[in-house]
Amino acid sequence: MTNILGELNQLSTAPSQERDFNAWLELKDAVGFMNRNVLQDEFVVYASMPHVFVHAILVPTSLTNPLDVEDLMCWDCNATSSWGVAITFSEPRSIYISSPLADARSKTLRAGEQMVFARRFEGRVGRRNYYEILQKITQVLNIHFLPERSAYCRLDKNGDIEDVIRFLEVSGKGEDFIGSAVTFKRSLLDQYLALTGSTIIRTFDFTRFRPSHFGGWHKSHENQYVTEGALSYRVHVEPHHASYMRGFQVVHPVIAKETVIDNFDPTATVEKRYASFIAHDWKNKIVTEISCAPRRTANYFTQSDLPFELSPAFFRPEVLLKYKSDSEKYRLEDRSISCRSTWHLETYDINDAGQVHTYLVYLRGLPYEEQLYWKSFNERPKAPISKRAMKTDFEGSWETEYDPLGSLKEAVRELYDRQVPWWALRSEKLLDQVHYPVTSSPDEWSNEILQLDQLVVEGFQSKWLRKTAESLGRVPEPKFESLKLVEECLLGLGNSELDVQKLLAPLRETHHLRTKLKGHASGKDAAALKRQALEGHGTYKKHFRDLCGYCDESIRSISEQFKLAFG
Repeated sequence: MTNILGELNQLSTAPSQERDFNAWLELKDAVGFMNRNVLQDEFVVYASMPHVFVHAILVPTSLTNPLDVEDLMCWDCNATSSWGVAITFSEPRSIYISSPLADARSKTLRAGEQMVFARRFEGRVGRRNYYEILQKITQVLNIHFLPERSAYCRLDKNGDIEDVIRFLEVSGKGEDFIGSAVTFKRSLLDQYLALTGSTIIRTFDFTRFRPSHFGGWHKSHENQYVTEGALSYRVHVEPHHASYMRGFQVVHPVIAKETVIDNFDPTATVEKRYASFIAHDWKNKIVTEISCAPRRTANYFTQSDLPFELSPAFFRPEVLLKYKSDSEKYRLEDRSISCRSTWHLETYDINDAGQVHTYLVYLRGLPYEEQLYWKSFNERPKAPISKRAMKTDFEGSWETEYDPLGSLKEAVRELYDRQVPWWALRSEKLLDQVHYPVTSSPDEWSNEILQLDQLVVEGFQSKWLRKTAESLGRVPEPKFESLKLVEECLLGLGNSELDVQKLLAPLRETHHLRTKLKGHASGKDAAALKRQALEGHGTYKKHFRDLCGYCDESIRSISEQFKLAFG
């Protein structure tokens, strides 16, 4: 991204050295900036700073051919103009809504549309000045304002947030002046211009002087009129004193309307690239590299020697870590993956060898960059596809095998839906963030333990549990935390000490593992716990699966007892 802030700061700062100041008065850098910025990806549509004013206005392209230069040179518009109420006092009196450019001296600009609106509200906390963008632009381009980015944004093809219109604050030197600028991603701006048959008239005024030495212009002076490509302006330079350049720039879109139509037309043919994957060609009974392109595979109903589009490709389990580590961007479910609203992998599973597998027909639906990401983990199959995938994807039957984590999520979801007073879901995101570990990485395992503890154990409500335990005749100590208070409630309901300890053991183990593995002082204890998990279960996934099963039993048992006792 271009350093627009740096360029604007330089334009708005008067040099201290006399030689540099005189060169600055020549305004060559201002002309250079206006011409250069037209070609940059970040186009300035508004800037208000010391010695710099830029304001872009949309006008119908038909009004720029021929261009009425004299009319446009008398521009007097500012972003502070807005929609308002006007009253005529001559009889009969009337009232009406006036448009932002209704009073513009230029007839060309009066027929245009203002893009940026400078607003101020005394009721705002912090900065009272702010900017709005013409809603037609934001809605047509489907961009949305994100306060944390101070920008109108969209999702790109990879599901990443992309700034389209940015609001910049520029710190000036000397008197802590805060200038403002608004920039527009040029490719999207061109798209809007082509869609609406519009051209930009970018008005500008660069007035330069030293505030401490400026007492006004010479009483009489002539300014020079210049037309230079798309720029038209009047310029006047008084050496060692001051100068100004005031005019406008015509900016046409660089894409044709036909191109925009193709971009929006879902039936338009867009050439797409496809990656090749090592896959199991069931039809020809070989493992080979196969392109996932539509014409390189066939379905079951097509007579062909081409591999089936449901040929499975296999991947190292690390392929899933990217999706697990960014729950804001990706939604990783038990059998599918989606990236915001940009792409969706229909199905995947994990076989007995720990390999992730999916089918070529679903890989082809991913963006090419995402296909290449999967390709980097692609390997030959070490085992067939999972029994679950065979049953659901090819035999057309339901999977009925008990899934501990899925059942546990179902149990806590039920508690959340019932709004029980003794347990609360800290965040709905946790239901999507807890997954089985898929690699041999202890960090992945410990992260899943942390999120499992947050999902289940941290949901217990200590205040309600303490009050209830006391109502059952128990006397909990002030230092007792949630699980100890659950124990007090269960004992108060008549459970034996042994049964309560057994019931709460999985939850306590989960919390203990979280504390030791993710605590600040994790060291020898953490290493010992990792070793025990592997020695007792063989893999982190099997340990985690068993732990989820025991937690599922505990939560369901506690829920049943509390439901009977308290409703």
